[in-house]
Amino acid sequence: MKTYNNIIQSKFKEMKKSILTVLGIVVATLSILASDGQNVLTVVIKNVQGSDGLLEVTLFDSEGNWLKEGQKQKVSIDSGTDVKVEFKNLPKGAYAVAVIHDANANGELDTGSFGIPTEAYGFSNNARGMFGPADFDESQFELNGNKQIEINIK
Repeated sequence: MKTYNNIIQSKFKEMKKSILTVLGIVVATLSILASDGQNVLTVVIKNVQGSDGLLEVTLFDSEGNWLKEGQKQKVSIDSGTDVKVEFKNLPKGAYAVAVIHDANANGELDTGSFGIPTEAYGFSNNARGMFGPADFDESQFELNGNKQIEINIK
């Protein structure tokens, strides 16, 4: 015959197992969710000519905001070196990058006759548009973990 004390101890052990199981599931779920936003994209900009101005590197996550609204970083240039820019805590998904060498630091891509850019620029996948900027589809890539891409500006 079980005593009152034995019944209490038995119920306490069952409750403890249940709590530990639920706690384990919560921790596992949180770690999966946290890892989804911990991706780092490193963009290496090559063919940077001179050290004047700034590089404007913009990350886009959809065709709808392509060349309109994205995560922008402006970085100074050391002549003769590749420039690295990191975007951190990114969720997995499709992205595209546009780079402008704003040589005179006026905040825009300067153009000459017929709207042809006079400052260097480039896109992810080294995509080039025929009569204008590259499309999002040509520039996009999948981010499924930490990744490094190279963009040659011209």
